[in-house]
Amino acid sequence: MPTYNRAATLPRTIESALGQSHRTLEVVISDNASEDGTEEVCRRWAERDSRVRYVRHPVNRGPTANFNFLFTACRGDFVLMLADDDWLDARYVEACLAELGRRPDHVLVAGLALYYRAGTRMAAGARVQVSEATGCARVRSYYRQVDDNGTFYGVVRREALSGAGPMTHELGNDWLQVAAIVFQGRALTLPEVHVHRDAGGTSRDVHTIRATFGQSGRLEGRLPHLFMAARAGRDIVWGRPVYRSLPLGRRLALAATVAGPVIDWRSLAWHLVAPTMAGLGRRPRGRPVWRAFERLTRALGAGRTRLG
Repeated sequence: MPTYNRAATLPRTIESALGQSHRTLEVVISDNASEDGTEEVCRRWAERDSRVRYVRHPVNRGPTANFNFLFTACRGDFVLMLADDDWLDARYVEACLAELGRRPDHVLVAGLALYYRAGTRMAAGARVQVSEATGCARVRSYYRQVDDNGTFYGVVRREALSGAGPMTHELGNDWLQVAAIVFQGRALTLPEVHVHRDAGGTSRDVHTIRATFGQSGRLEGRLPHLFMAARAGRDIVWGRPVYRSLPLGRRLALAATVAGPVIDWRSLAWHLVAPTMAGLGRRPRGRPVWRAFERLTRALGAGRTRLG
């Protein structure tokens, strides 16, 4: 559980983890130098339940470094990351572990993500199923299916998590992380158990996500999936050691084939056309064109940004 200044939501998150029907677990909380009441909340829970291990960093290391610290600090054979404003069904861990026990060729099992804003359920996430026989085919399959990336909050075998290497500090890093995990084995989503995700936090839109990385460039904000596609290719060709089991030619071929699925073409087209159409909409004669464009956008879902 990485956390920063979430004293208000953290108790629900901790309670859902400790309330799992699978009782043999450890809850590791990594506090990124919170300045609110987060420390007090964590210390109370650690005193109440010996399964809670609380680590407080003296300075804020940034969100990605906090995740990477937890990847190495966890001591179990299986690891589950849980955001500090999300919560789990009581049988989440039990169901995911049971499926991993039945399927030794699977490295990641997640429940279905459900999304909420201001307490109201909005939508369910993508039901990602990655069952292909080879690592290259699994990576391509994952990038074709990923949307909200609730899969990142599934139960993963520790060796696969370690093999994926540290997360990079950039937009789309959770996509890159899961792709490196499924390169090592199969993954699936269970529809009967859920991770409940608050869509009003740092993941509410691409601009908020980028702000957590300290990024302010306008071009990446308008065309995020082009940058993510480039990073996916970089990860495969030279950036991430797990792919180096492939010859260079196969890495280049894989990188070329994942670029298309990573890019959200409808969103890309919308971002390219929308400024011109908005300019027309500010003119009296262009307003009908803008209204027609808005209706088309809603019908196609082109204005929705596909990010986890």
